[in-house]
Amino acid sequence: ELDPRPAQVGAATGALGGDIALRAGVAGVDQDRARAILAGHRDATGADVVMLLSPQGTMAADSLRPARLGDAFALSPILDEADRDGQASRIVVMDGGLYRLAFVPVTASALGAWLCAGFAIDDRRVADVRRRTGLQVSVLRRVDSGFVVHASTLAGVERDDLKRALAASRTAVVIRLDGQPYATRAEPLASEVFVVLQRPLTEVLRPYDRLVAGLLVVVGAGLAVVLTGAFWLRRK
Repeated sequence: ELDPRPAQVGAATGALGGDIALRAGVAGVDQDRARAILAGHRDATGADVVMLLSPQGTMAADSLRPARLGDAFALSPILDEADRDGQASRIVVMDGGLYRLAFVPVTASALGAWLCAGFAIDDRRVADVRRRTGLQVSVLRRVDSGFVVHASTLAGVERDDLKRALAASRTAVVIRLDGQPYATRAEPLASEVFVVLQRPLTEVLRPYDRLVAGLLVVVGAGLAVVLTGAFWLRRK
């Protein structure tokens, strides 16, 4: 859910890479038509932004910001990776937000252009994960001053508590959020980007509480049998 791969984008792309109007957009002929096609592809894939990149690494079309036409793509090392491997996928900061960018070639010919679909890692996306798992989900990025929360199912005060706790120890297994202890697991998503999964400690320990209660019943019953036997032997 948080990590769309290029193969998924490629499967959804289908015949788009061979679209004549899209190739015309790469060539600088019909950007309006290319942007319209990108908007349709964005809706079909569930992406938040779709970009068309020329073989020279410039913006041929952008469904989010059309004014960037002709600008150099700011994340050119990812294009180098795509050229080398035939596709690429990476989590990056773009326009202040966190995105998973996935690149697929526009066509199998020597055109050399790339289609880039960007999936925002935001509150909406982590809320979907929470509905599926029941866990509190947060995505944070480490910066010089500590951590920035890019997406979270936590409330404002709890987000601040999480940032402070991770700044103190990223390996903490129990973190207090607004006074309540949470079992915590942090895993890296990318360089300096982490996903944190949490559940109230009371929920985690509930099965063990039932086990302890069952053991106490068994021990209590055994003790009652022993005392009853001892009392009977004493009377004999």
